[in-house]
Amino acid sequence: MTDVELEVANSFERVFPVPDVIADWDDVLDRAGAGHRHRTWPIPPGRLVPLAAVILVGGLLVTPALGIGGRLLELIRGTPSPPDVPTAVWSPDGRMIAFSSWRDGQPEVYVMNADGSGQRNLSRHPARDGSPAWSPNGRRIAFVSRRDGQSEVYVMNADGSGQRNLSRHPASDGHPVWSPDGRRIAYVSASACCVRGVGYLYVVNTDGSGRRRLTRDPPQADVSPAWSQDGRTIHFGPYIVSTDGSGQRRLPHNIPRSGAWSPDGRKVASVGAFPRGSRGSPRANYEIVVLNADGSGLRRLTRNPAGDGDPAWSPDGRSIAFRSTRDGNGEVYVMNADGSGLRRLTRNPANDGWFSWSPDGRKVVFVSDRDGGYEIYVVNADGSGQRRLTQRGG
Repeated sequence: MTDVELEVANSFERVFPVPDVIADWDDVLDRAGAGHRHRTWPIPPGRLVPLAAVILVGGLLVTPALGIGGRLLELIRGTPSPPDVPTAVWSPDGRMIAFSSWRDGQPEVYVMNADGSGQRNLSRHPARDGSPAWSPNGRRIAFVSRRDGQSEVYVMNADGSGQRNLSRHPASDGHPVWSPDGRRIAYVSASACCVRGVGYLYVVNTDGSGRRRLTRDPPQADVSPAWSQDGRTIHFGPYIVSTDGSGQRRLPHNIPRSGAWSPDGRKVASVGAFPRGSRGSPRANYEIVVLNADGSGLRRLTRNPAGDGDPAWSPDGRSIAFRSTRDGNGEVYVMNADGSGLRRLTRNPANDGWFSWSPDGRKVVFVSDRDGGYEIYVVNADGSGQRRLTQRGG
């Protein structure tokens, strides 16, 4: 669960039950427009609050199962929207960072050196591009683009050349994740019944061939696939499925979201939904849990009424970083793999998150809105040495 989702849920759950599905409001607005016309963000400031109210009321009345997404929070606040998926990700060799940015008027995929120098636009297209994901050898980058009218999974060389569409599907596709051997990409494809990001799990070869659907049912949340280290299994929301499409099984009922495999492939860190308040209450706490690779042995690591999400193992498997709003705004935390030694990694009067570990485990790169825009920062794994890498809406 992202920080903005947690913040929206906490703001509204006193009046409305917290839903399971998180909507992408760009798609909601696209569908509302005549002929599914694409709408450009941000909306003029004078129309932000009225439009937010219309979206909130309309969404709750027309489709109660629909969640309140991060876009709505930005509309209410009257601040610019972040990139579609503003995650900053390290290259496998630790020398580069890929990220999304609005600095050219629409989301684009950028790369820069690990020290923030050499920033350059790789996708260079008037459509929305984002969600960069490095191949295991660092030679290519998968990303998501709307240049064909809906979200599709693309791949390009690490210098931006050779861009091509891999998914080629009339539904919205997203969340690309490379297999450990770099030969396939798992992604999420939404059916007509689902908002973007909520859909079925697919895999495709990196040349675009062999597209195959792996899951029978979509999860009721916006989740990314997570490959096991041996490339034989994918954790996808409440499911674990073999990459040949066999053996789909559901994890315990309180695991609604995908997680991260430990470096040794023996465990999965994920997010569990635990009851809050009286029996039968629709409210839930989202907490970090760890379970065995086969779904057994679930152990709850955090206990926090504000909500925790997005666990990520350190490269040595000794620590787990995650996002939490327990201190009033989104921050990055880290703890030992058994849940002990909890410590706050970022300390900013803003939302911090969308992070990843450096390959050597010595640093964490993250996104923060502390300076009035979404910028990329890096911090040492002990919380020291925080430094801003971008200066123009990273």
